[in-house]
Amino acid sequence: MNDESGTWHYGLIARWWAEFNVAEPGELAYYRAAIRRFGEPVLDLGCGTGRILVPLVEEGFDVDGLDVSADMIAEARAKAAKKRLTLQLIVAPMHELDLARTYRTIYTCGALGIGGRRDHDREALRRAYNHLAPGGALLITDHELPYATQDEMRWARWLPGHRSGLPREWPVDGDRRTTSNGDEIELVGRLVELDPLEQRHTLELRARLWRDGQLVAEETRSLRESLYFVQEMLLMLADAGFRDLSVDVNYTDRPATGEDGWVTYTARKPV
Repeated sequence: MNDESGTWHYGLIARWWAEFNVAEPGELAYYRAAIRRFGEPVLDLGCGTGRILVPLVEEGFDVDGLDVSADMIAEARAKAAKKRLTLQLIVAPMHELDLARTYRTIYTCGALGIGGRRDHDREALRRAYNHLAPGGALLITDHELPYATQDEMRWARWLPGHRSGLPREWPVDGDRRTTSNGDEIELVGRLVELDPLEQRHTLELRARLWRDGQLVAEETRSLRESLYFVQEMLLMLADAGFRDLSVDVNYTDRPATGEDGWVTYTARKPV
């Protein structure tokens, strides 16, 4: 079962993220450059298992982390302990961000919108603004636009009369991988609901744990996600107080166009 966070990052799914989700060199290079430009300290909002945070701290950057999932934070702590790193990690949703520290750089990678509450997302942006030092920057990376997919049927579901097949059937085959201790975890996902009026969808993930060839555990969890277009995001950022807004092709400094499906937002707090 899920808690009320609207996300599935618990249990076996958190373990999967810790085992198999690794930051790409291009991602880390982008964050390094951004931090050097905007400054430290840094806050990773929705840090998960520390996929980005841990490598940056290992390189000497001053980065704190916050995530709604205690399971993900536990995985991040375990990862840091193996590397003998000391981290400041907080279990809380982004819209309840309330820390004594202010930051020069705050970033959130693919996390804004998870939970399916626009009021929570607006509050998260306001709180991020309040936790930035004057002149600091908020980076929203890995933002997938609703039309980014190359699957025309997926985009067609936004049209009236095209959602009769929901929830979709579970795929027969999932993604099954071997963990560091020899267990196997399989993930399989499906779309459950799409509400174009609310610009929100609900997804499900089924995780299965295999040990010595035997199925020993199975979990099904759901994720609600608000779907944002660029202009709505820019209005929300401006409403939170941010200025000097830019929208770039994801992990680049190249301005995005209508042909780009994944983007990064940069927003500054005025001096």
